[in-house]
Formats: sequence, C-alpha cells, structure tokens
Amino acid sequence: MAAHPKEIAAQRPSAAGSYLTGPLSGWLTTVDHKRIGVMYAVTALFFLAIGGVQATLIRIQLARPDSHFLSADAYNAIFTMHGTTMIFLAVMPLGISVFGNFLVPILVGARDVAFPRLNALSFWIFLFGALFLNASFIFAGFPNAGWFGYATLTERYFSPGGNLDFWVVGLLILGVSSILGALNLFVTIVNLRAPGMTYMRMPMLVWAILVTSILILLAFPALTVGLVMLLLDRYYGTHFFAGTEGATPLLWQHLFWIFGHPEVYIIILPSFGIISEIIPVFARKPLFGYPMMAYSLALIAFLSYGVWGHHMFAVGMGPVADSSFAITSMLIAIPTGIKIFTWIGTIWGGSLRLRVPMLFALAFIIEFTIGGLSGIMHASPPVDLQQTDSYFVVAHFHYVMFGGAAFGLLGAIYYWWPKMFGTLLNEKLGVLHFWLTVIGFNATFFPMHFLGMWGMPRRVYTYPAGMGLESLNLLATVGAFILAFAFAVMFFNIFWTLKYGEPAPADPWDGRTLEWSIASPPPDYNFARTPNVRARDDFWATKYGRAGSRGLAMLAAGVIPPVKTQPDRPDEPIHMPAPSIYPLILAAGVTLMGVGAMTGVGRLAWLRIFWIGLAVAGLAIIGMSFEYGTWGEPEREAPALSGADPRLDNRKLGVWSFIGSESIFFASLLSTYLVYKGRSVAGPTPEHVLNIPLTSFSTFVLLMSSLTMVLALSAIQRGDRRWTRSWLLSTAGLGIVFLLGQVYEFTSFYHEGLAFQTNLFSQTFYTLVGFHGAHVLVGVLWLLSLVVASYRNELPRERALSVELGGLYWHFVDVVWIVIFTLIYLMEVVGRQ
Repeated sequence: MAAHPKEIAAQRPSAAGSYLTGPLSGWLTTVDHKRIGVMYAVTALFFLAIGGVQATLIRIQLARPDSHFLSADAYNAIFTMHGTTMIFLAVMPLGISVFGNFLVPILVGARDVAFPRLNALSFWIFLFGALFLNASFIFAGFPNAGWFGYATLTERYFSPGGNLDFWVVGLLILGVSSILGALNLFVTIVNLRAPGMTYMRMPMLVWAILVTSILILLAFPALTVGLVMLLLDRYYGTHFFAGTEGATPLLWQHLFWIFGHPEVYIIILPSFGIISEIIPVFARKPLFGYPMMAYSLALIAFLSYGVWGHHMFAVGMGPVADSSFAITSMLIAIPTGIKIFTWIGTIWGGSLRLRVPMLFALAFIIEFTIGGLSGIMHASPPVDLQQTDSYFVVAHFHYVMFGGAAFGLLGAIYYWWPKMFGTLLNEKLGVLHFWLTVIGFNATFFPMHFLGMWGMPRRVYTYPAGMGLESLNLLATVGAFILAFAFAVMFFNIFWTLKYGEPAPADPWDGRTLEWSIASPPPDYNFARTPNVRARDDFWATKYGRAGSRGLAMLAAGVIPPVKTQPDRPDEPIHMPAPSIYPLILAAGVTLMGVGAMTGVGRLAWLRIFWIGLAVAGLAIIGMSFEYGTWGEPEREAPALSGADPRLDNRKLGVWSFIGSESIFFASLLSTYLVYKGRSVAGPTPEHVLNIPLTSFSTFVLLMSSLTMVLALSAIQRGDRRWTRSWLLSTAGLGIVFLLGQVYEFTSFYHEGLAFQTNLFSQTFYTLVGFHGAHVLVGVLWLLSLVVASYRNELPRERALSVELGGLYWHFVDVVWIVIFTLIYLMEVVGRQ
C-alpha cells in the first residue's frame, strides 16, 4: 500500500476505469498514479508536437543553400528549444513519467506508488517548469545558445538577454521534478512488489525503470550544480567559467556531460524495457536470456558514468584521459549488444504476430543498431576528431534517440493504449503511421551521415551553394515533412479513437504480465485482490501453465484458454490515498521562487516574489505534514518476498535515496572547489582568511548535535516525551550555534576583502559552505517541527520513525561537514606546514 498519511474511509470503489471520469477539481487534487500518468501523457505529447514543429522549421531553413527563411538568431533559438523540448519535455517524460507512473505499480502488483502526494507534486512542478521555460518566448525570446548551454557562450557578456535566464531556471525547476519522480518510482519498485515477485521475476520494463530511476538520482545533481554556477555567473557577478579569472569553460562541459551521457540512457532504457515486453507477447515466447538482459541494464547504468569524456575528445584532455574514455565507451557496447542478441533470440522461432506494436519493436532493433554502430565509431578519438561537430553526429544522435527511444515509445503507445483508455487504436491508421515514420525518419537522418563526412558542420543556419550538399539536404527536408505527416496521422488516430474507438477487452494481446489480468481501463484500486506471484510472466503461466512447452502446444493447436482475470469488485473494502491540493500549491510556490530568483537582482519588487514563493512553498509543506490527523502514522509492513527479509519502511528508503542523490550534489561542489583550488588570480587566498580554531569549535558543536540526535531517538523509542523534546531542542540549538559560527566566519571574510565575487576561492568556498549551511537550516526547521508535533501530542512512541528519519538527514549533514572540514580546513593546515 502507498505511503500516504491518510486513507479514504473504507469503501468499495465503483466500476473499473472510473479514474478517467470526474470533475476538474478531482484532477487538480488527484494523487492516483493512473491519472497522473495520463496528465503526463497529455503534456508530453503536446510538447512532442511543439518539438516536431520546431524540427520542421529547422529543416525548411536547411532545404536550400543561402536560405533566408529564418534569421541566424531565430534559427539558434529554434534549434535550442527543439533539443531542450524533445529531451526534457517530450521523450524523457514519455518514458519514465508516463509509462513509469501508469504501469509500474500495476506491473509490480501494487495499488499505487510509494508516495502518492510526492507523485502529484512531481507532475505539477514538471508542468509549471515546462510552461516557465516556454514563457521565455513571450517575455524575452527563446534561449539561443544551444540545448547544451556551453560556456562561455552562456555567460552574461555573450548572451545578455533574459532568454538564457529562463532556460537556466526552467531546467532547475524541471530537475526537481525529475528527482522527486525517480525517488518515488525507485521506492515503489523496491518496496511495493507483490508477494513472490523477486527481482528475477520482475517484468523487464520494471527493471528498466528501476535502473533509470537510479540514473536520474545520481546524474541530475551534477547538472544542478552546473546550472547553479551559471545562474550565479549571470546574476551575482561570479566567474565560475571565465578563463580570464583563472576558471575554465571546460568545467561546464564536464558537469554537463557527467549528466548528459547518463541522460542518454535515462531516455533510452525505458524503451529497452518496453521492447522487451512487446516482443515476447507478439512472438509468443518468453524473453530469451532474461537474466543477462537484467544484468546488462545494470551494467550500462554503471558504465554510463565513465564515458562522458568521449563528448570532449576535441578539447585536448590529453592521451591518458582520451584513452580511458575510449576504453569505457567501447566496453559499453557489450551490454548493448547483449540486448540486441536477446531480442533477436526471442524473435527467432517464435509465432510472430505483426501488429503495430510489434512493427515498431522490429524497426526499433534495426534503427537502434544503426545508431549504435555509428556510436562505436565515436569511441575512437581519431575517428571522433573527424566527425565531431559535424552532421554525422546529428545522424548518430537521432538514430539513437529517435530510432531507438522514440520508436520504442511509439510501440508502447499502441501496446498499452487499450489498458490506459479501454479502447483499441485503429490498426490501419497505425500501420500507415508506422510506414510513414520509417520512411520519413530514414529519409531525414540517414543522408546526414554523408553530409557530415562531406564537411557540413552542425549548428549552422545556412550553407553556401556549390559544395555538393544541396540534394541530400533537400532529401532530408522532404523526409522531415513525411515524418511530420506520420505524426499527424498518429494524433488523428488518437483523437478518432477517443471518440469512436473499439472497446478493448482486459487482455487484447494475449499478454504475459499482471496489467493484463485486470480490467481495461483499470479500476481505481488496480487489483481487487493483491496478486501472489509464483513465476516470471505470472499471468501467462496462469493462462497456459508454467511449462513453456504446454503453452506453446496449446497455441499451436489453436486452443485459447479462458482468461483468468481479476474479479470486477473487491471482496472487502479497500482504503485508497486521499486527494490533496497541497502538491499543486507547493509546485506553484517553487515556480514563484524561480521567477523571483531570476528577476530579483536589483529589483526589490521582483525579489519579493522569491520570498512570496518561499512562503507559499513553506506553508504548503507544513500543510502536507499536518494535513491529516494521522500524521506520522507508521506504515503497514511492506509484504516480504518469499524467503526474503522484510523491506525497509517506504519513508526510510526514500530518505536514503535522497541522501544518495544529495551526496552526488555535494561531491560535484567539492570537486569544483578542488579543481579551482590555487587558481585564483587576485584577492585573498585560503591561508590568509581561514579561521581554523573557530571552525574547529563549530565542527565540535555540530558533531555533538549528532549525539543529542541519537539521544532524542532513544528517548522516543522508550516513550519519554519530555526528554524527546529536550534532546530535539538541544540538537536544533547546536545547529543554530553552528550556523551563527558560519555567519561570523563569513562576516570576517568579508571584512578582510573576501566577498562572494572576489576570486575563484571565494565563490567556490561560499557556494559549497553556503549550500551546506542551507541544509543545516532545513534540518533545524525539521527538528523544530518535530518538537511542535510533540507538544501537540502527535509524536508518541509509535511514531518514532519520524524522529529516526530526521536523524538520518541530520547525520548526513554532519558527515558532509566532516568531509568539507577535512578537505578545506585541515588540508590547508597541512599545506602550511
């Protein structure tokens, strides 16, 4: 059951599919994972259409040499927004947010996600962030520095307008949404699997979403750090990426691609899982090499963090770095090849049914293989030096992102549409959509391989005549129009089906996994009875028997057994998570903070927007915490797997996941400090300003606060409320003393001529220590809220987990400070000696 603090009163929910009906207020306050998945789908498909229009405008501009259809600045803006829209607002949310949200709880046999209100918050932040990003067109014009935002082009001196500010703040807002959504899905998969569903019985899409969630948690913090530094450069006079001040623009490339290459797999891995679900169903065979497919997903995720440098072979990193990244880039082809082998092995000898989802799956294998082969070329530095920044890279990128990710997602739309909406998309229109997509896609992007090898650079808005590039560019533009028409057919099919679609049975494809055992569309509660999983592809085993030969023999004889689906109604009342308006309010507060942070410099009236947004967000968090009288109620135990230990509480696992993500955030800040240590060209340096005795005392105070936190947990576990409050207040008080020590240290630095903008040391030091101080402040407020709850008699012994969670966060903050104190202060002492 989901980790919601209150549940609706006992009731027998109404007929299946009721989640699609209801008033607008129900959608604004919903925490139902199915409704949230549908809202993600509508938003992502809308931005997919917007990104497609932008792509078509790009191809119109490049259809002829010396074209003036778009100006250079307009082309750069559309190029930037096309990449940003497709990656962050369309393809990525379609994979992880739409199908992850809608399907994962059903695939694992759960009634909802682990944190329903957090799920709603993730969607509303995503929606507001997307609208905020595109609002730049109205207020400042679209950003025009490329979707990769390379420094120093994105510095204020070279891009003075507000359009880049919208891009930076918009991506920061979207990053919050991504991390919250990934944390939720991770905890759901780990903790809410039905009894008997071991990791080696999970559907492959669940494996893909699990690995993708981990990638998001560990990759987005690096991008967040880069965006924060860029925002500080643009608004507060720092120079994290200014070479004239001793910094290096390559720092942005490292931070961006540490995120950017895992992002490629964040986009493609859900499609790997989708294809691994579609092919066995339409080949009527179990997935060949299931364990190797699961292990290869994990191996890809691991290796993806060691290949970002192949995007930077042309920047002069040196032979050692180039060789290391070349080796890891070649190694990552091994688990990718395993996947292609398993898909082909599943198809081989199967009883194939070439329905639209299967057509897209087969095309996926071919197109992605082409993209993978061209990608292997880029693992070789000499080859990459020839191809980098050419249209060959554009071709490779789109064969992976479109030929891979998008083809998989299109197959998923046709495959799971009946489950989501209870109707079947028109098959004839689907076949037309498929062939137009294949023809248009290859006509658009395959010629770009030749254009790149013939010398056409990427990111140029025009090219001169007489270079032999005219014919293939015209062919690519014709292909883009075919592709645009293909998507017009798909959208027509969707609208036509919504009005006239043929009703779908519960199991229209003769499926293998749990979602096909319930009605189409699913009831509010998903399962009338919690399933008990006894085999991989449990629903298939239920229909045909666990012996694969028996099932195949029945199919060969044309015998289709009656489908044993879940009952229409539950046998007993089911408690479901209650709706809440607070996620919407909190998302609005976060967006207002973004608006205020972007426009507040030098404008007091606009700066007030930031504080208004902060107040709205803070009140929403308080409201969510005390929304129900059962605040802090311990969860029921998550069902343990057969022969497995009981799982962690959802909230505890969620906090641990958050700590893992924050560790990468601080690691990125610490790395920046160490890279820039000693590179300041002016102003005081560490040996002149660091106050070791004061900071040693502050460190001792913070470490003692960990002891008082342990004592607070011990007190509540034995039911001693008075000492619980005393130790919590002591911990918060020690935290405040530590913060006051930091304020005093910062003030003394300022008086010694070390302002925030003075040099590289000051800006990296203040940013790192300042963010840690912000975390300490959050911890203090958290502890004080527990004290308030205790005085309200809402923190009895049974809710000791609430204190334990606060303690986990507090100990993490202390550990981070130990690392900071060691690397900055103690190393400085050693350096002086």
